Amino acid sequence: MFFSFAYSDNSKYAGEFLRIPVGARALGMGGAFIAIANDGSSFYYNPAGVAISGSGILSFMYSSQFGGITNPLASFFHLGFIQNFQGLGLAINWVRLSVDDIPLRPDFTGIETPIDRENLVKNYTGEGFFSDVEDAFYFSFSKEFKFDINFGWSRYKLPVSLPVGINFKFINQKLGFERGTGFGFDVGFMFRFSMDDFLQRENMGDVSISLALKDIGKTKIAWSTRREHLVESTVMFGLAYTLPVNFISGKITVAYGSQNSYLTDRLYGIEYDYRDLLFVRFGKNAENLTIGAGLKIDFLIVDYAFLAHELGAVHRVSGSLIIDKILKRL
Repeated sequence: MFFSFAYSDNSKYAGEFLRIPVGARALGMGGAFIAIANDGSSFYYNPAGVAISGSGILSFMYSSQFGGITNPLASFFHLGFIQNFQGLGLAINWVRLSVDDIPLRPDFTGIETPIDRENLVKNYTGEGFFSDVEDAFYFSFSKEFKFDINFGWSRYKLPVSLPVGINFKFINQKLGFERGTGFGFDVGFMFRFSMDDFLQRENMGDVSISLALKDIGKTKIAWSTRREHLVESTVMFGLAYTLPVNFISGKITVAYGSQNSYLTDRLYGIEYDYRDLLFVRFGKNAENLTIGAGLKIDFLIVDYAFLAHELGAVHRVSGSLIIDKILKRL
């Protein structure tokens, strides 16, 4: 499902690698990260989150896409950096999907009878191998706006946060000897407020509502074969609620998301945060269950996620270095 279709006229699954979730934390929550989007993977789920994801953060990820960790069907990588300037978030990210040693198969189009095709398969000795490499480079810009909503009630104003963001992305795919390139962009919005302010009570938690639009106007990928494929636009919606739970010394976040392209996926996730140190996560992505865990020690954050899939297990490890904290120690 993650191979390019450079030789096909059917572009329904064009740019399919762009739909592979980024980040182990988000995957552990079933991908229901659209309304959270506050770490190194924010650019992927909602570019608005870049403005609230911290500053001086270097993020990285490796994922085995089906099969064993050392010998997967495909490998998926991410490397990115976020910098924040007084509410203005800037980020640059690179994601890559690669499949090596794909065997070349004979061309059956000129074989007329089943017997001839059967004989060709029996006598087939191999014609070599080729690879599939798919890259995307994201350049993200995000700004957080803060203001009060006046409901007209006596002494009642609700402070809210409204991050907005945009991605510009360059796509470069290579399948065998053919190459495809394209440009696209995404936009995202978040609406965040405290239930403490809304209900005038303490320890009531925080709410986030979000909307993201990917590949607006359909991203065109032009191939060296002179074919053009269109990446379908995707509408993503998310809700998240974080509640402090003092008797277990932490907080719990529950999240819901939906993404609508040629299919509609419902995403569900939950995260338990123990003193901003240890994290446990569960989620559901389409028909698949996910689990994950995380550890945060000073300037280092490490996350792991596991996805059970009928094609094979997906193991994902990601991490972040908070460069600003490292520099302060020097």
